[in-house]
Amino acid sequence: MVKSAAAVAKAKSGPGGRTLTIAIVLVCLAALAALPLVLVLVAGMTPTLVTLFVDRKRSRRVCYTVGVMNFAGVLPFLLVLAKDRLSLSAAALALSDPFAWLVMYGAAASGCLICAATPSLARFCLELQASNKRRALEALATAIRREWGDEVAGGLKPKAIAQADRDNLP
Repeated sequence: MVKSAAAVAKAKSGPGGRTLTIAIVLVCLAALAALPLVLVLVAGMTPTLVTLFVDRKRSRRVCYTVGVMNFAGVLPFLLVLAKDRLSLSAAALALSDPFAWLVMYGAAASGCLICAATPSLARFCLELQASNKRRALEALATAIRREWGDEVAGGLKPKAIAQADRDNLP
């Protein structure tokens, strides 16, 4: 069944369209009511916005990691601003503090470092597990050879077996 363009447009502008419009208006009104918080939040979360546009991978791991760490750096200043006085002068005072910028952007940088270090750390852990597993299997093979003799190894000596295994690795 083929729908006309008018029918599709009417279906899209139904109750879901009104709900979205109302939600956007409410978010804008809340942003105006808490304008100092929004100013500090937008200024502090700029590294997250940059990674949102730069990170083109489908999983967006870098964006999530930087976003969470960046928000962790911005949150203390938002809480102080909301607790003491919610004014534009207090927001300007918070944004004029170099320590605040260092904490907010430093937290975002730590998110980047986490994303950069994680693959190497994972590779190291997997190689460590593989070498431990190989040592355990070699010990088991030695015990089996001791119990059953070298004939179970197909006539190869233990060093020759290890060399053959290394040659067959990809």
